[in-house]
Amino acid sequence: MILNVKSLKLIICMSYLGLCTNALALESDSKQPINVEADRASINKKTGTSTYSGNVVVQQGSLKITADKLTVYTRKGKLDKMQAQGQPVAFSQRTDRNNKNISAIAGRMTFEAVNNIIIFEQGAELSQGANTFSSNRIIYNMDKDTVDAGKKSGGDRVTITIQPADDTNANRKSMP
Repeated sequence: MILNVKSLKLIICMSYLGLCTNALALESDSKQPINVEADRASINKKTGTSTYSGNVVVQQGSLKITADKLTVYTRKGKLDKMQAQGQPVAFSQRTDRNNKNISAIAGRMTFEAVNNIIIFEQGAELSQGANTFSSNRIIYNMDKDTVDAGKKSGGDRVTITIQPADDTNANRKSMP
């Protein structure tokens, strides 16, 4: 189902979705309309909860999230938390920094607006180009621009793959 204008009032808080990667995202993304498609939508204005299920697709500019289920929690008309679940949840967005996509997959993705963090859980993997970061749990703090991965108690391995920089252009500049 494509949401109509009345429903958009209740999910305008989704504009905060653009904040999920505000440090890296295309600046123009936050100025784009948010489109949400799902097989079903349940919106409870009294509790401030909106649930979208079945082939959920959220797009805003270059940002795209696909999930089996997306639940949006608001408090006093402002975004509190968003949780996406799927097999897997997929996230992608183009960056201003180097005009490449950042992609993520996980079984669950939670955006906590108050703390300005995204938590990727259940087989999480972040990637940009051939560089990857994987763990069962990855926490990205957008205010501090930090990433924490693994469990505090241990037992969860973190795998990071960083490809060597392409020095081709650097070598050409240094040659006479």
